[in-house]
Amino acid sequence: MNYYSKIISLGFATVLATQYSHALPANAKLAKVQMLNIGIGEEPKSLDPQKCNESTCTTIVRQIFEGLIQANQEGKIVPASAESWKISADGKIYTFQLRKNLKWSDGSPITANDFVYSLRRLVDPKIASEQSSLLEFVVNAKEIVDGKKVPNTLGVKALNNQTLEFVLTQPTASFFENLTVTNTFPVQEKNVEKFQDSFTQVGNLVSNGAFKLTYRKVGDKVTVERNSNYWNNKETYLEKANFYSVVDQNSEFTLYETGQLDLTSTIPVNQYKQIKHKYGAELVNQPYLACYNYVFNNEKPPFNNSNLRQALSIAIDRDAVANSVLGMGQKPLYDPVPYGLKNYTQSKVYWHNWPRAKQLEEARKLYQEAGYSESKPLTLHILYNTSEAHRKIATAVASMWKTNLGINVITENEEWKTMLDKRSKGQFEVLRMGNVANINDASDFLNPYRSNDLSNDAKYRNPEYDAIVNKALQEMDLAKRKSLFEKASQIILKDAPVATIYSYVSSYLIKPYVLGLKKNNMDKFVLAGVYISDRKAID
Repeated sequence: MNYYSKIISLGFATVLATQYSHALPANAKLAKVQMLNIGIGEEPKSLDPQKCNESTCTTIVRQIFEGLIQANQEGKIVPASAESWKISADGKIYTFQLRKNLKWSDGSPITANDFVYSLRRLVDPKIASEQSSLLEFVVNAKEIVDGKKVPNTLGVKALNNQTLEFVLTQPTASFFENLTVTNTFPVQEKNVEKFQDSFTQVGNLVSNGAFKLTYRKVGDKVTVERNSNYWNNKETYLEKANFYSVVDQNSEFTLYETGQLDLTSTIPVNQYKQIKHKYGAELVNQPYLACYNYVFNNEKPPFNNSNLRQALSIAIDRDAVANSVLGMGQKPLYDPVPYGLKNYTQSKVYWHNWPRAKQLEEARKLYQEAGYSESKPLTLHILYNTSEAHRKIATAVASMWKTNLGINVITENEEWKTMLDKRSKGQFEVLRMGNVANINDASDFLNPYRSNDLSNDAKYRNPEYDAIVNKALQEMDLAKRKSLFEKASQIILKDAPVATIYSYVSSYLIKPYVLGLKKNNMDKFVLAGVYISDRKAID
């Protein structure tokens, strides 16, 4: 199988771009007011594409910025700012042709140099982006991240104003998918250099997406408005979208019921059955590529002991969490990779098929081997961010650890930004984190456990694991690549740097008059092409 065939079989790209269109259906009837009110849960941490590292800011960044290509609602790669591309015969050179009418929101032209500047910024150690590994197989990227070379040596260059070239160290199976991630989106050099860290503030920010930032107040909302300079403005129908930060799920649901929100980020766990009964036609409940983890700080004793970590993992009753505590369709999960990813089959932990009594016997044995007992109990802290669902899970897990092992558990609730700050500084023992797919590839979930990965929250280090994952990343044969990733996950299950608890579902409410919006299997969406239908037409 030649290189082009492999790329196409992976579903990551085609050599010739497919048509990009958000044209309205022939029978569409638009409401006079094209405004959408969206609940996003947590306050977005950053609107800087290269620094954004969580799902809330990603949602907004995806509306105000645009990359070369994007994954559509079916997960297929389609053109965005690039209209076409080609790949060299050896699979190492990718050349993108930009659209000729690209403009920034201030009306100035977008060129290939803007992408070069932004991609250099992504790997610049001064930025310290957790997603710099997206470019790790671009020439010199690793050396730049490690401080051994300067950013302007990155293997990306502008051949002319409309042509961008990437030179890779080797063929890379997930390269096209990586370029759909918001961290690779362009920022305007003049804008960033002028305002520095404040370039994302209202009045400063220049962007290239279908919308532009016009309002932001912490604790309230972020407002974006239609960008008349967007290349496909004619197929953008919303004039304005408001993203409301409403952490409490019950409050968000109330805003939806009273008509103040048109789309929610989720639904309250304790009202799922009632909502399903009352709003069944407006409720979307679908699996998506994400897993719920309790991350152990492997650098902080006693969590540097794999026996203790394994004991803690075994003592969590995943079926009870998924089906009783939550009960919205989540699936119990042990593997670090969620269900639904292509080219991957979940591994089973060695105790998976044992009777529950035998599992708990194993947990108690490992707990004792780690130096703890009923007379000498461990005290630990679970750190989680504000959410009724997270609180219920933390309470349930604390009870399981107390009942099954005699552990004294202290749960600590922090606001999202505070929790992320503690996460980045390693100021936790057990941390609640969701790992949400940026791309439909197992590497997205396994890369973060590599020793030197900037998103390695667990501070886990295993040279054997690093070698296997790195080999998988370089492998173009699908069967061999799959086998290597699954071998890597077996090491994670053995060492237990993290306790994965369940595979997610995306549950949200959307008003029937909001048309053209559908989240993909990574819970992502774009507002270009979305419109508010005339309510009379749907009543």
